[in-house]
Amino acid sequence: MRKLLFFVILLMAVALLVGGVAQTVMASPASQTAPADQTGEGDVAAPAAPAYVGTDSCQECHEDIYKTFMKSGHPYKLNKVIDGQPPTYPYSEVTDTPEGYTWDDILYVIGGYGWKARFIDKEGYIITGADENAKTQYNFYNEDIDMGDNWVGYHAGQEKPYDCGSCHTTGYSPEGHQDVLPGLIGTWVADGIQCEECHGPASNHVNDPMAYALPVDRDSELCGQCHIRGDVTEINASGGFIKHHEQYEEEFQSKKRGAMRCVDCHDPHETVKYAKGVGQKTPCENCHLEETKYQKITDRTHAECIECHMPRASKSALGDLDRYTGDLRTHIFAINPDQLEQLTEDGSASLPYLGLDFSCKGCHYEGGPASVEEDDVLIEFATGYHERDLAGSANDDK
Repeated sequence: MRKLLFFVILLMAVALLVGGVAQTVMASPASQTAPADQTGEGDVAAPAAPAYVGTDSCQECHEDIYKTFMKSGHPYKLNKVIDGQPPTYPYSEVTDTPEGYTWDDILYVIGGYGWKARFIDKEGYIITGADENAKTQYNFYNEDIDMGDNWVGYHAGQEKPYDCGSCHTTGYSPEGHQDVLPGLIGTWVADGIQCEECHGPASNHVNDPMAYALPVDRDSELCGQCHIRGDVTEINASGGFIKHHEQYEEEFQSKKRGAMRCVDCHDPHETVKYAKGVGQKTPCENCHLEETKYQKITDRTHAECIECHMPRASKSALGDLDRYTGDLRTHIFAINPDQLEQLTEDGSASLPYLGLDFSCKGCHYEGGPASVEEDDVLIEFATGYHERDLAGSANDDK
């Protein structure tokens, strides 16, 4: 009996000892997964500064997003020519070079995703040609406006360094020259707009994703770092069209500012150029129910909301003023039915609202898909377009 009692007491003592050690281990910071090595005093060392690891490193955990993103235009803003072979793209193909050049003479292709392609020589300068008649920019064929597949001049005959890296590359610094080439202004970590340009250097996150989350900034200001040309209070224009890279200025000047963000309609990982429609995540009707319910035309098969409220008033590569048609849709949205012109008198800027020239005459032009109407008829038709007919009409019940 005494032996049994001694054995029970011994087991209880062992259990208490093991429990105490376990509690000590659980409470000790040394037992937790630390983001960095500890110092001799037991303090946690500061984590190493994150470094760029490249978009391919994101694929392992974010495969679906990676596959979608690699079909968008962002990664292809600047493309290296390797071993004399043209870059490859998911939807388009750049097969030709400017006259007098071969692929062995070209260091980079600027763009090439679907609107246009420009070329950089082995010294880092944009190829502009030897004289004012040179044509060194290739415009892709655009089936939406039935234009393109042609070569045009770009600063023909001028020396043009490549100083677009802040919006065409990842990890850009304005200091120095990439690859020590005089024509390349600044240095960068990766060609094109890669994942880390918006989410930041990812080495710590890749090594320990639970401890180091990457920033996800959904504010329009992030998009506005590149989709902007100058002063945010002015929408720049030239040649009768709004310039490209003006989306943030347009949204800033519109009544949408403060009410919605770019990502409310667009997924920055997805293509807009090759998406159906405009690549919207959310239909206009989700917010504009009343406007779509009360309008003068109930048959919407001939014209969607974007045809009037996002007309092709902007130009990246191609445009036809006779048809009031460029190759990019504007993001100004609001229409002034009393205004015909889109640009200021000197043509250097756009008004902060849409005029009827682009909103109406993008369809109502000679030879266009809709009837040609006088200006006063268009103004009358556009006035109160979405207002309910108080006298009673067929629209009331639709």
